Amino acid sequence: MRVGPSLASSAATVLLLAACGGGGGDSAAPVAASYAVAASFAHLLAAGGSWTMSGTANGQSFTLVNAFAPAAAGTFPLTGVAASELTETLTVTVGNQITVASETIYFDRTSGAIFGAQSDGSCSGANSNTPLPTTAALGASGPIYASSDYVDCTTSSGVVGTTANTWSLVADSGVVLLCWNLTSKDPSGTVNGSESSCFEIAADGTPGGKATFSASALGATLQARNF
Repeated sequence: MRVGPSLASSAATVLLLAACGGGGGDSAAPVAASYAVAASFAHLLAAGGSWTMSGTANGQSFTLVNAFAPAAAGTFPLTGVAASELTETLTVTVGNQITVASETIYFDRTSGAIFGAQSDGSCSGANSNTPLPTTAALGASGPIYASSDYVDCTTSSGVVGTTANTWSLVADSGVVLLCWNLTSKDPSGTVNGSESSCFEIAADGTPGGKATFSASALGATLQARNF
């Protein structure tokens, strides 16, 4: 989800319709004083996870699966640095139409620093990384990393945009979620896309089964959830 506007969200563009919705919930749980956000993010990078969600657009139902899976270590093609890999796959099903998009996220397993991402021959390279705090209270947020986006996986192609990746700890219908957000801008600084993937988190950082997903581009917004 980290190339801007997230290359993984290309699967969702078929659903970027003006009228979107989704179910809500009231499964309130006690809010802890703090949550182990760094451990939860490290778990996502190392172990991955999969969340199935649904929504409606213009009266038509769809299903969205946001899945992260560890891959064999490799080399980040933009810089040649050795890296651990995580593959994100976004699958959107509308009636009989299934759209799948994926990207590879490259990171350092020891520090958790992200080197960048690539999908379909395009790369995004990190310019800075900011470690998540060990713990954070509900409502907290901060940066993860900032990147430059390239039309291919060579820096000689020139920068075609920038993407800011941030985290936030939010409550939705009584569920506490750790969100991985991005905002993509073109070279002039105009926002051309945003995305937010949110996953349930326990106080000790253990991920839960509830999740939400949203993506905005082309003047429309997609929203999905499973609670």
